[in-house]
Amino acid sequence: MNEKTVERIEPRTLKGFRDYLPEAMLPRERLMETARKVYRSFGFAPIDTPTLEYFEVLAGKGSEETDRQMYHFEDQGGRHVGMRFDLTVPLARFVAQHANEIGFPFKRYHIATVWRGEAPQAGRYREFMQCDFDTIGTESIASDIETALVINELLTAIGFERFQIRLNNRKVLNGLLKRFGLLDQSTAVLRAIDKLGKIGPEGVAKELRESTNAAAEQVAAILQMTAVSGTTADVLRQLELLAGDEELAVRGLDELRSVVGGSAAGGIPDGRLAIDVSIARGLDYYTGSIYETFLTDLPTIGSVCSGGRYDDLAKLFTKQHLPGIGASLG
Repeated sequence: MNEKTVERIEPRTLKGFRDYLPEAMLPRERLMETARKVYRSFGFAPIDTPTLEYFEVLAGKGSEETDRQMYHFEDQGGRHVGMRFDLTVPLARFVAQHANEIGFPFKRYHIATVWRGEAPQAGRYREFMQCDFDTIGTESIASDIETALVINELLTAIGFERFQIRLNNRKVLNGLLKRFGLLDQSTAVLRAIDKLGKIGPEGVAKELRESTNAAAEQVAAILQMTAVSGTTADVLRQLELLAGDEELAVRGLDELRSVVGGSAAGGIPDGRLAIDVSIARGLDYYTGSIYETFLTDLPTIGSVCSGGRYDDLAKLFTKQHLPGIGASLG
């Protein structure tokens, strides 16, 4: 009796996705447990949200790029749904939906998988884990300071000693762009600035010329702004000169001073928190403080913990004012 021929399926993973063997999963689980302990020590509580959201919940909330990268489809019920591309937009929907069940300020952490259909490359996959913590329902600068303190404690608890938390403020950026006459093109300008570390000043200048109608002197002003450097006092002094009496930028500078001072008082070592005007963060929903964290000995892998303040994201889901701030270990 002849055995029926079986057509074998080649065992393989999708491009941009990966399996984790035990030797990789054990340290990953230790890292996630470390993050949980740190978050809980600051009073953050766990939540979870579905992998799938209605497409309208996710679309148009992050950036044109995240919209392009989003996995979305029509399910069996004929609903247009999307797979979450980060954990912040689902959080905005969550707090709007459950506002009567949770107290404010609401401090949550969420460790879960997200998906983005971007081009796979070294260190970038289409499926990856984020370890978020956020505070919702307060505009107090104390939450901005606490965000820096949590990032510092988190990286220290993981075992890193040499890292730098780079701080900027969207009010400063938008205020300076207003002074330069480019506020109406802020999205394109900030996305170009956000690529400074990858494509350099010449690349940013080229993208600005191609994506905006910025004149040569405006491009030069932007590059001058992003090149501001030195000690914290030096940077603030240079930014004050650039800002002049532009109200929005002045408010942002006041917030930067408060976060720097509060972080030092909270125990972050001198030099570990630095103002970096080139930090723009590509997502559209940021409105104030923004953070990116780099490992001193591994600078080429990029930011390992990023985030910022987003005071208007929840307004898309509720009339209640629910400002937020947080960051994510990625």
